[in-house]
Amino acid sequence: MRKWIYISVAVLMAAIVVVIVVLALRVRSLSREKARLQRNTETLMTDCERYRTSDSLSGARVQALELNLKEFERFRAEDAARIKELKAKNYDLSQVNKTQAQTIIRLQSIPRDTVVLVDSIPIPAKAVHCGDAWYDFDGVLTEESFSGELRNRDSLLLVETVKYKRCFFFKTKKVKDRKLDVVSKNPHTEIVGVEHIVIEK
Repeated sequence: MRKWIYISVAVLMAAIVVVIVVLALRVRSLSREKARLQRNTETLMTDCERYRTSDSLSGARVQALELNLKEFERFRAEDAARIKELKAKNYDLSQVNKTQAQTIIRLQSIPRDTVVLVDSIPIPAKAVHCGDAWYDFDGVLTEESFSGELRNRDSLLLVETVKYKRCFFFKTKKVKDRKLDVVSKNPHTEIVGVEHIVIEK
């Protein structure tokens, strides 16, 4: 009889330990989810920070939005559809970045006389050319029309910074903060918006 009491107590203790471990894992998972949602709330409430580098290039900094795959497909359906067009699988995604920029170039040039042939007939016109390392503009103006071509070149530098939580001066795998900096090397370009989405696995 005493043997069955010991067995029952042992089984009960084992069941309690299993329940405690399962609940501890669940609490840990919910704590991570809560921290992720807090970071996402902060990200959504914070505007894109625009700045100038030391050599006056345009830059922008934004915090990361951490979404799981279902959230990404639900809240960024247009981006998910575009990624499918690229023949990429959504479940293979790691990050999605979007950058909005505008380029404003002040054009200034002295027109020069030229001749344009239309159906072998010479037509007097004015030609314009201006440019630098980042753009070229060529145009021709006749009495009746204008035609031209603008070629703009840009180079974007993207830098992701990840800060991890520390425990007794040791770095853990838990993310404390994640930011993306985007800088345009074209001095005519202004970064007006950045979005940085990290897909949680």
